[in-house]
Amino acid sequence: MNTTQSKPDLHGARGTIWAVFGHRLAIEGPDGRILVDLGPEGAKGLALKPGDTIAVTGERRPSEIKVASLTLPDGTQHAIPWKAPHHPGKPDHAPADPAIAVAALERAGYRLEGEVKRKPKHFELRAVKDGTAFAMHVALDGTIRRANPVAETPLPTP
Repeated sequence: MNTTQSKPDLHGARGTIWAVFGHRLAIEGPDGRILVDLGPEGAKGLALKPGDTIAVTGERRPSEIKVASLTLPDGTQHAIPWKAPHHPGKPDHAPADPAIAVAALERAGYRLEGEVKRKPKHFELRAVKDGTAFAMHVALDGTIRRANPVAETPLPTP
């Protein structure tokens, strides 16, 4: 069994910025036009503008390059920090009790249908109230954040 984690292939690009979209830059160079993503943290403190020539190295995605290293017009190099991606099913978020979400639904007059699904910041549930099915989002503290009617035939009330 291979226990080493593969690193993404890094690709480089060089070009002139022709548009800035928040933390994303559109550059044009020898390989054509490319969208590069610096990420919100990576873009902080940088004053890049159209006409600047830059070089980037990063992970090539279908629509952009996620930049790991940026070389500015003056030759200064910057490492671009990225948060680790969220992996569902891993215990990388605070523990939370689904019973809190179920109790909140019951207090609001809903009846749980099916299972409670944990997300990083909320629970997703299906519930019924007055014969209508709802897709529910309940915050970890039990606050009902969203109750969207499900577009289907209403369920019978017992």
